[in-house]
Amino acid sequence: MTGHFLMPLILLLSGCVTATQKLESKATEGPFSRVYYAAYEDVEIALKQSMIRYPQKVDNTEAGIFETDYIKGDARFRAPNNKSVFSPGYRYRILVRLVRGRAEDRPAIKVQVTKKSEIVRDFFSDANNIKSDGLEEQVILYRIGRELQLARAITKANDKANKKTAP
Repeated sequence: MTGHFLMPLILLLSGCVTATQKLESKATEGPFSRVYYAAYEDVEIALKQSMIRYPQKVDNTEAGIFETDYIKGDARFRAPNNKSVFSPGYRYRILVRLVRGRAEDRPAIKVQVTKKSEIVRDFFSDANNIKSDGLEEQVILYRIGRELQLARAITKANDKANKKTAP
């Protein structure tokens, strides 16, 4: 009789382990990337506009590298569905690389976003690296895409207004 209760319990507990493993496997080191079909300068402007709230450490236009300083305290990104409190030693940097290319005879810019998270326990110990859940990286890529869409819409509206006022 106890065998009937033992088997579902074992299946239930093994299901929790696999669910936990799936969640851990979703946390990655990155980089997350997306290709935008626009001029390099337009993508760079959209990147800078979407990263305006982040403290800037490196901004190398020629090499296509943008890096933030360590983000700590209240400036850290918090997912809307995450109500947990961060450790005081939790900090991270975001590294963005722009890679020029061409696809089907038009410019294509690949944007790679990597989040390097770590926890510093105290002043004397080394920092422990933490895997990112990838949400902030995807939000940054989304913002870049939206900035490009807004810039295109504004350009289109200005062109339309200029055609109406032209004699």
